[in-house]
Amino acid sequence: MDIPASLFAGAYLWGGAVLYGLLLLAALLTAPWSKIRDSEALNIYLATIVAVSLLWAMRGGIQAGLHYHLLGMTLLCLMFEWQFALLAASLVVAFNTWQGAAGWEAFGLNLLLMGALPILSTRALLYVCQRRLPHNYFIYVFINAFLAGALSILLAAGASGLLQHVAGVQPAGTIASNFLMIIPMLMFGEGFINGGVMSLVVAYKPRWVATFHDRWYLGDK
Repeated sequence: MDIPASLFAGAYLWGGAVLYGLLLLAALLTAPWSKIRDSEALNIYLATIVAVSLLWAMRGGIQAGLHYHLLGMTLLCLMFEWQFALLAASLVVAFNTWQGAAGWEAFGLNLLLMGALPILSTRALLYVCQRRLPHNYFIYVFINAFLAGALSILLAAGASGLLQHVAGVQPAGTIASNFLMIIPMLMFGEGFINGGVMSLVVAYKPRWVATFHDRWYLGDK
């Protein structure tokens, strides 16, 4: 999923940077800053960023442009809302870029694929569930955490593969045979990590989760 800058023309890199800049501006303008003013919330936020950065360090790869690792973006979105999740993803991708060989020119593009897309898809699914489905703890964990996590990495990997194919970086056969066959395993791992962590956090420390409302999910239980 990580895309080296050397594989893409400048138009793709600049386009990714512009879109990322617009999303970042929207996040900065709409973020509920009051939620991280106390020291406990800020410490949890920073600790989660470190944990996700370590998760990204455990990666595998086939060739340039066809690397894979778990994302943890669903966890960030559910715990801190999409604005803070996008800011956290920016730090994670920055650390990943600094440690890797992707190049800073591809920062915006990689952030969109591995950060913004999983985060926004998670938030969209949460929005639908909160308005269309009963407010139930198990729905929150299994759909908004486990299923959303699995779908988030499917979207990220699929978008990365499609973009590389459209840009002429990788032929469709290479992507299908050497990369997409890994996705089912990644989906299970992503869903398991996000679902497992969120089930524990909402059970023991629900106040840490910005999108989990006690009066909705636990008020009548």
